[in-house]
Amino acid sequence: MTVASGKGKCMFVSKISLRYLNLLIPLSLLVCVTHLSAQQADKPDEWEMDLSLPSAARVAEPDNSGLVLPDEDQNQSLQQLFSSLAVDPGDTAVLEQLSALMTDVLLQANNMMDRGSLEEAAQLLPIIQSIDPGLSGLSVTSKRLQSLNEAIELVNEGNAALESHQILEPENDSAFYYFKQALRKAPGNVPAQVGLAEVQDALVERALHSAHDLDYEMADAWLLDAATIRQDQRPVENAYFEVAKLKQEHANELERKAIAAMESGEFTLADFYIIDLIALGEQEFRIEPLRVKLTEARFYGGFEPGEIITDELLKTGGHAPELVIVSAGSFLMGSKEGSDGVLANEKPRHRVTIEHGFALGTREVSVAEFRLFINSSGYRTAAERAGSSSVYDEAAGRLTNRKGVDWQYDYVGRKAEPDLPVLHVNLHDAQAYAQWLSDETGKAYRLPSEAEYEYVARAGGKGTYWWGEGSPAEAVENLTGVHDKSPSNRRWTTYFKKYGDGHWGAAPTASIASGKLTHPMGVYDITGNVSEWTQDCWHQNYMKAPVDGSAWINPGCDRCVVRGGYWASSPAQARAAFRISAKAETYGPVVGIRIARDL
Repeated sequence: MTVASGKGKCMFVSKISLRYLNLLIPLSLLVCVTHLSAQQADKPDEWEMDLSLPSAARVAEPDNSGLVLPDEDQNQSLQQLFSSLAVDPGDTAVLEQLSALMTDVLLQANNMMDRGSLEEAAQLLPIIQSIDPGLSGLSVTSKRLQSLNEAIELVNEGNAALESHQILEPENDSAFYYFKQALRKAPGNVPAQVGLAEVQDALVERALHSAHDLDYEMADAWLLDAATIRQDQRPVENAYFEVAKLKQEHANELERKAIAAMESGEFTLADFYIIDLIALGEQEFRIEPLRVKLTEARFYGGFEPGEIITDELLKTGGHAPELVIVSAGSFLMGSKEGSDGVLANEKPRHRVTIEHGFALGTREVSVAEFRLFINSSGYRTAAERAGSSSVYDEAAGRLTNRKGVDWQYDYVGRKAEPDLPVLHVNLHDAQAYAQWLSDETGKAYRLPSEAEYEYVARAGGKGTYWWGEGSPAEAVENLTGVHDKSPSNRRWTTYFKKYGDGHWGAAPTASIASGKLTHPMGVYDITGNVSEWTQDCWHQNYMKAPVDGSAWINPGCDRCVVRGGYWASSPAQARAAFRISAKAETYGPVVGIRIARDL
């Protein structure tokens, strides 16, 4: 170990003196004076200043009264160490003990912060800073204390925002924002966590208030927000239960009012109550029986079977597509064993009884009719959002995807004429169109059920086609005939013999009809031209199928039933019993829309 010179001792003590904030200044002066006196003795020719002390004078004790630790034992140790350093400021052992003591005090300050005793911790850190500003961990602890204090301020801001009902807005001046920021400053901060719980409770309260006001959509929106506030979801789950209870009570009241309106002959008012039930959601078990009851009350709603009606579009102006009143009746649905082209999914053959009449579109929905819906509602179809659809490529003789094709285009991707059936629409697009008609007219528009479709496709009879068996004697629908050919002279490989209607691809709606052979129920293209969406979910067979003509729907099903042949269907695919499945999201140049309406 190198022995320090007198000058080195002076510098070392001066450094210690500065570290302890002048507590040891008298000691430093004493050592330095001794060194200066020695220099004067060695160099008598230099300028001298008499810095000698009176022989009877004593060195003053350092004033350490300002550095007092709250802990009595620690403070006693500190004062003893100060006394030792006053005698020998360079005592390494004492300095090490002092550093160890400050480390213990620093740990104590952190423990205080863990307990939330920030004021007590704040009393210790300046003492450590005065004695050993370079102590390891002191800077981190100081920053931690600062963050905890900032978190307290943020919690106070959050509580003030909460009292002002600024729950989520403004975005950077809300209770949620301040409590979240407090937790970023001090993870695990209990007051901030309590604040977030209060934010969640406030959102739950808003949800319940909306539910009491019958605004269940807003109630659901508030609960969705509440679910994002914190991990504990119990208040939100309890609120969902309460909202569901209120919704069911409201549904019970709507059901009672609907029945009362039917009994008093106010059928339109009963319809409105049923529509309100639909808007509630998850009320299918009430809605269908009420619809049946309403139909029974109305029977045909004042219309006659076979009558053609059109509903006025009250908001947009104009009229909905033409409908025909279909009479009630009973028929055998599906195919019997041994029938030509029969498929397993068409069995078992079973009797379906449609006890009440309904209205069905006389033809497919046209491009012009669908355009009215698009322009009025601003709706965008799936093909529009995707930016493409499939079209018929005559050169290749198959379907191919093409960009820019949507409902405004025909089966080969050309701009469609207004009277062509609308194509490139999926099930959701079709349902949106039907719902728009309901909103516009106040009537219960929908897609036909699979049973209703086959009932009309058979014309209530037992034949394979509505006209009977084999090829029709005259052009009645857009079917694949032996005499049909494409613009490039392509011909069908399977076709109706001795038949031709002059069309390859989709024809204008209701454009093919014979004066002698017409559909007895007054519809067009029910087995040809374009296939059409129905309400039903796809099932592999008719086991346990409804027998009242209603749609067979399973919540969450992703495949639905498409009915009717299209412009390229074989004779087997044009049969009244033929059915095929398609994903609800499917769209292309072969499936369109035919609407139905409850009476």
